[in-house]
Amino acid sequence: MIGACTDPQAGGSMLKERLAIANKIAREVHEAEAAIDNAIVKLGALAASLPSAQASAKLSSVVGDKAFTHLQGAIAAAFGSRTDLVALHNELDALKSKVGLRNVIVGVGGLAKGVPDTGACLESDEVAKTDQKRAA
Repeated sequence: MIGACTDPQAGGSMLKERLAIANKIAREVHEAEAAIDNAIVKLGALAASLPSAQASAKLSSVVGDKAFTHLQGAIAAAFGSRTDLVALHNELDALKSKVGLRNVIVGVGGLAKGVPDTGACLESDEVAKTDQKRAA
């Protein structure tokens, strides 16, 4: 597949350009994912603080009820944004093969987070165990 997007006259520079662009986009997607996750954490902290602040100020539950409604909307929107960004991430990953980068790892984000150096994921993965048995 690499040959499919390599410009013979440019000595493979088309593939290098596409990889550079893909890495830039991957970095931006990972930064956006981290920002949304951070916003969700902050909204969670705010959601935990508001009832305590209300009680400490000896206010009725009725006071500030509209603020809680707006907070609920902000939390729902943040999770909706996260869902949309994950869908974008998956769609961009699917596009890799269409631009000649199917077998190339692009970016530095979430993939490395869940894979321990020891390969323990493969040892505990039932599908991997089945595949290993079949191969043996």
